[in-house]
Amino acid sequence: MSIIKKLASQTAIYGLSTIIGRFINYLLVPLYTYYLSGVSDYGVVNVMFSYASLFSVVFAFGLETAFFHFAQRTDKPERILSTAGNFLIVTGFVWIILARFFAEPAMEFVGYPEHPEYALWFTMILSVDAISALGFAWLRNQQQPWKFAFIKLSNIFINIGANVFFIVLCPILYKNGYDWAYYWAQPENMVSSIFLSNLIASLITFPLLFNTWKNLKWGMDIDLLKQMLKYAYPLIFIGLAGMINETFDRILIKKLTPNGLGDYEASIYSAFYKLSLVLTLFVQAFRFAVEPFFFQQAKSLDAKHSYAYVMKWFVYAVSIIYLGTIIIVPFIAPYLIQNPEYFKHPNGMNAVPILLAANLFLGIYYTLSVWYKVSAQTKIGSLPAFGGAIVTLILNYILIPKLGFMGSAYTTLIAYASMVVFGYLLCRKYYPIPYEMFPILASLFLTFTLGYLVLQTQNMQMHIAIKLASFVSLMAGIYIYEKYIYKSPIAHDQRSN
Repeated sequence: MSIIKKLASQTAIYGLSTIIGRFINYLLVPLYTYYLSGVSDYGVVNVMFSYASLFSVVFAFGLETAFFHFAQRTDKPERILSTAGNFLIVTGFVWIILARFFAEPAMEFVGYPEHPEYALWFTMILSVDAISALGFAWLRNQQQPWKFAFIKLSNIFINIGANVFFIVLCPILYKNGYDWAYYWAQPENMVSSIFLSNLIASLITFPLLFNTWKNLKWGMDIDLLKQMLKYAYPLIFIGLAGMINETFDRILIKKLTPNGLGDYEASIYSAFYKLSLVLTLFVQAFRFAVEPFFFQQAKSLDAKHSYAYVMKWFVYAVSIIYLGTIIIVPFIAPYLIQNPEYFKHPNGMNAVPILLAANLFLGIYYTLSVWYKVSAQTKIGSLPAFGGAIVTLILNYILIPKLGFMGSAYTTLIAYASMVVFGYLLCRKYYPIPYEMFPILASLFLTFTLGYLVLQTQNMQMHIAIKLASFVSLMAGIYIYEKYIYKSPIAHDQRSN
């Protein structure tokens, strides 16, 4: 089986829960945009989850990646899991205690002082999720994809079920004379129901990993923990920088938008961001499969050629998905965003192709980042993420007051593209990988050119023809190059085996 076929099968299995689950989870977007009382309420949801994404890095301590790194170097991965797991349990309790005492000032800083309970709920969610993420890493390392998928999907279905119960069913029950449903419905603050649903899902997911937690009996090896934290602590800063790039724009939109419209603008921006659905799902699914795959390949003599081969085909895949999404997004947008008020904003749809391109570069950066993980050069590998974070902060502060959330969209694209360039230069210096730059750059150039052509076409009949011709052209270009112009040595070797 070739490298691409092997990785594709792993992506399909491990990504099953991500693709199907996240797709189902995206169905919450029409639920929220339809049932929440105002557009701004969805902005509150996204601002809170943006803070949660930022703090999730600190709660996890980078130990998920550290687990993979150390588990590949021992015949007793149980000891690695036990040390990291027990440490996260202890720190989780510490975080919850701190949240109990500092909830009010924390929520005053965030901008929702009337809801100090949010701080405690999210602290519990993040503490439990950090430990559960380690359990999922164990399943990936032990090659138990179907169990991984089952538990992941269970979490998502529980979350969705709780959302439907609180937001849809309870108001109906209350209207039909069931007074007890009023407390659970919370019609004046349905945002709380969304956060409670996530908390319930996280608390139920943890015991579903029961067989994994049996390994915690090995206790916590302090010397091993020191080694793991030494490896992982740069990953914390890399993760923080990454989350600044990924989610901090919502926070800054709330803070920097004048006239008290921060939640409204963050809501519009977040809703249209969701239209990059397919590309985002593919990148996330690929990340689940590729990290253990890369660590396993690191042992082979042709590891660098494997990384280069995977990168090229990854770029082909995201290029096709990017152009396909540009083509279909006008048709799927009204189904995903149910409230017509969102489409009254003049820049909603304009942000989509920019954010799609940004996520394409983010996927390339994730694939490129293999070099510092397998070579344990995490300090140097953190530099592109930090550079991107600086770009994100500076440009957002400059552009949001002038351009609104379109400033954030442009900033996201510039930040991710700069991270790819910087990361590639560091890779060439510290861990050279023979990437095939011509097909990669040619694919990106053709993709963005065709995408621009599709976006500029106005006549509807001609528009459909150009869309089809553009998509076929991209597919044909990739096929002709791979079939007749250049044959990768590693692909040839794999086919001959």
